[in-house]
Amino acid sequence: MARFHITIKGQDPEAMRDLVRVHHISVYDHGIERDPSGVYTVHASAEQADIDRLTAAGYRVERGEALEQLGKQRQREVGKGDRYRRKGT
Repeated sequence: MARFHITIKGQDPEAMRDLVRVHHISVYDHGIERDPSGVYTVHASAEQADIDRLTAAGYRVERGEALEQLGKQRQREVGKGDRYRRKGT
């Protein structure tokens, strides 16, 4: 099943901690952001079923890019061969 980069918004720090403790979401270690209106935001990766479950639990979830597609795209950008050998080192 596809995994997506997601942005999750919640109203309090306890709900954000529950993402890991209760919902077992793989939250990125970038910390919790809080905007001036008091909304907390974290970034994570999750499958569509997790996104649906979080939405049903009252979180606001914005789905980003599919991580597998992004990974394949980045792998195509990597050079081929031994770049150090070509330089003569």
